[in-house]
Amino acid sequence: MGGVRELAGSFVVPGPCGVAIRDRLGHLTPRDEMVLRAVGAHQGRLASRDLKVRCADGLEHGADTWAVRKRDLTPLSSSRIAGAITKATHDQWALARRCQAAHMKTLAAGINMLRHRLSLPIGEKGTKRAAGGYRSKSEWFRKSRRLAALEARHAAVVADRRAGRVRVVRGGRRLLNTR
Repeated sequence: MGGVRELAGSFVVPGPCGVAIRDRLGHLTPRDEMVLRAVGAHQGRLASRDLKVRCADGLEHGADTWAVRKRDLTPLSSSRIAGAITKATHDQWALARRCQAAHMKTLAAGINMLRHRLSLPIGEKGTKRAAGGYRSKSEWFRKSRRLAALEARHAAVVADRRAGRVRVVRGGRRLLNTR
């Protein structure tokens, strides 16, 4: 594993570098299950608290604040668990930040398209490279309202980005949609 294989004698492809195994614990007693659920709930609370602190740090985060967060978690769990929680929290915040940048780009692209089409006369034909004007006055009006809404959302996202504020929900999309 992790070696290099030669295929067809002409080029080299890296081999697999690791193995991921996902499995369930088998033959658990009801007491074992209860203990595992309690440990999971405890670590989940710690992770939620750490995520809240990390999000509050915003752009002021650094190695010192990371160390403080880990030091605060260590007495409540272990050094290894505290390190895993703070690393996962940091990764989650960074992902939310990247998604925020992508969302800003998407909003800006939508705003630019709407502005372009609103600037054209009503009913003007488009080309293969650019869309034409809107078909009617009512469509033009609806799209002008849509432009105002997108500009407001874009301004809010830009303000959040400058402040280092991100929107993060622990647990994924399914949990988010059930709240």
